Parts: sequence; structure tokens; C-alpha cells
Amino acid sequence: MRDPLPVQPGTERWIDVDGVRAHAVEWGDPDREQRILLVHGLGASTLSWEPVGGRLATALDATVTAVDLPGFGLTRIPAGRRATVGASGRLVAALLAELGPAVVFGNSMGGAIGVGLAARHPDLVRALVLVDPALPQRGVRLPPWQLVTRMAPLMVPQIGGRVLGMRARRLGPAGMVDTTLEWSVAHPERVDPALRERLVALATERSTFPEVPTAYADAARSLFFYFQRGMPADLGRVKCPTLIVHGVLDRLVPVSSARAVAARHPEFALEVIDDCGHAPQLELPDRFLELVTPWLTALPAAVRE
Repeated sequence: MRDPLPVQPGTERWIDVDGVRAHAVEWGDPDREQRILLVHGLGASTLSWEPVGGRLATALDATVTAVDLPGFGLTRIPAGRRATVGASGRLVAALLAELGPAVVFGNSMGGAIGVGLAARHPDLVRALVLVDPALPQRGVRLPPWQLVTRMAPLMVPQIGGRVLGMRARRLGPAGMVDTTLEWSVAHPERVDPALRERLVALATERSTFPEVPTAYADAARSLFFYFQRGMPADLGRVKCPTLIVHGVLDRLVPVSSARAVAARHPEFALEVIDDCGHAPQLELPDRFLELVTPWLTALPAAVRE
């Protein structure tokens, strides 16, 4: 197996937006005309994008910003607020209104947020890259029973947060990280060990944030309802160039869901990655960039900038 390329460190930023003090990481010259925004998935953070953030900035001569959504990473939730998909979408929209229009990458839940953003704020989204996006799963096989058992308690208010809190205390930060990686990537040994250590350090810090279990449960529950009520229509409203990248071995969102969406929306491009799970930017960053970079480069300059 090829040794992972060294990660290019980004610059940490704190951005006050939509009443939230959001943690972000930025790569590249902030004055570049092309801007890329990276939106992580459920339970993830800016660390999800470390293997590719700096390389995207270099390859595309762009300013690349990854943001921690409210309740995730280092972004705390203000009193009286909840970490719903709608709240995260509003924060991302407000952030782009401040930074300027961008190409939006979204992994998992971040993909669903990107779809809603492109549907409701087309002026803010130049193009959309959906990375194993959370998608409605109509007409596909039922998810594995282990996933149903893991996610079902989150659908019940006041219970989901308690279940997650107990799970986190039982597993500890390292156990939580390793369990998440087992679901997110097909081959956890592919993840850079140094990055795993940073994930554990972040999980250790977040274990002192009392709002974490409830934030995860609120986000998961609202994501489920978005699938049912809004996302199918929003997919039809997306008019910007859109690329779906999906791992064939994704255990959370089957590749059949991505293929079904691409069949219903032939204007969307679809690339699948064999022997890869739910987070190709973490598991196979070289292959991920080989697919994404040429697609973005081929877009008209008026779209990218």
C-alpha cells in the first residue's frame, strides 16, 4: 500500500456567523477568486477534509474552507439553539453570503445540506460535489440490522441523546473514533495513523461538551425528516453543475441510492470508487482527487469563479 502523502496543514479560523462562533480551517490564499467550501457529515468535523483540503487549494488555485457545523467539531451551540440540519443549512448559507459564492463539497449529511443550499440559494453555489451524500433510499434494500439498531434510538426525542451519551462513556474517545471509522471506511488501516490520533484528541476534548450527544441525535433525526419531506423536491431544484462521488462499499448509504438519484437526474455526473466506503476523501484521497479535480477544472471559468 502506498504511503499517504503528507497532509498540508491549514490555518484555523473562528468566524462569527448566524449567531454562532464557528470553527473553520482554511487552505490557500484567501484572496483567490475561486472558493471551495467543505461541509462534513454527521458526527464528523473539519478533520474529515484534512487529507484533501490543501491539495484541492493547490490543484485548483482556490481558497478552500472547511467548517465545523453547530454541535460538531469545535463549534459550540449557543443557548436555546439546536443542531438540526436546517440550522446547519442556515449557518452555511450565512457563511457563503459573507465569504462569497463557492463550489460546495458535502460528505454524507454535508451532502444533504449542500443540496438544500443549492436548491434554496442558487446564487451562493457555483457547483456541487456530493461525496457519498446522505440520500433518500426509496426502492433500495433495507439497511443492515446493525445500522438499524444503532440509529433507531436517535429518532425518539429525549432518548437518543441519552443512548449516545451512554455509548460514548462505554467506548471512550478512542473507541468512539474507531467505531466511527469502521462504519465510515471500508479499510480503516488506510486512514493515516497521525490523523486518527488527531481524531481521538478531538473526541477527548468534545467529551467535556455536555451538548454533544443531544446535538448528534437532533441532527440525525432532522436529517431523517428531511429525507421524507424535502430532499426529493430539492434535488429537482438543483441547477448548478453537480458531481456525485460514491464508494461502492459504503455501509451507510448504499451506492444504489446514488445510482438511483443519477438516473432520475441525468444532468448530475456520477463517479463510483471500487473498494471504498462512505468517506473516500479519508480512505482513498488520491483516487478521490483524481476524479474531482478534472471535473472541476473542466467547468467553465464563469461557473468556478
